[in-house]
Amino acid sequence: MLTDELMSVVKQMKKLDVFENAVQDAEKKQKNDSDFSELVNDFSSSMDKIGFAVDNLDYTISEDTIAETRMAIEKLENVISSGGVDEVELASAKQHINRKVVPNFSKEWKNYHSKKVSGLSAKLDSMGGLIQDKEKLTKISDNLNNSKDWVNLGEKDQHGSTRIELLKQSVDEVNRIEESLNLSENVRNFVVLVTSGRAKITDLSDEILEWISKENMQDKFVISFKK
Repeated sequence: MLTDELMSVVKQMKKLDVFENAVQDAEKKQKNDSDFSELVNDFSSSMDKIGFAVDNLDYTISEDTIAETRMAIEKLENVISSGGVDEVELASAKQHINRKVVPNFSKEWKNYHSKKVSGLSAKLDSMGGLIQDKEKLTKISDNLNNSKDWVNLGEKDQHGSTRIELLKQSVDEVNRIEESLNLSENVRNFVVLVTSGRAKITDLSDEILEWISKENMQDKFVISFKK
């Protein structure tokens, strides 16, 4: 009797063990599926940002980054090559993307953004004194500064525009402002000198004086002694 009872208990324990393993496998599968889905979504978001930047912002990526990106795509395909999520391949793809691809994207965007915004900010500084709408200038400046972080470029504002889209809008706006002012090269150089505090009396040529008078900007400029 005792032996029969023990055998019965053993059988029940084996059933429980099989059931528990099945539950654990299901939970692991669900987690792997979720991790893979998140990884693909993040990678797709990066591809969207790359595509937008290349098409709209004269942005390029290096051959090395292109190669790393292609390898990432291959690794993502390997994850589901057997019809389901392969945990080992998933870990390999995630490691490659996080350690190779994303750092490359971030580094190259940082270098690009620094040069791009530096030039645009210089234009804004030089034209700022000629523009009445200071709120517009502040908004443009904020959009330029808020787009420096690659990872956050996909974040949206209250109107649904992403940070990289706002950067594009600000680039276009700076160009429109510059075109609308229609400054000659001599006048533009003079404005830059004024903005940087380096303008001298001798810089006031007939062309500059005529421009100041034509635009009724006599009260916009002041004369002071150099310290």
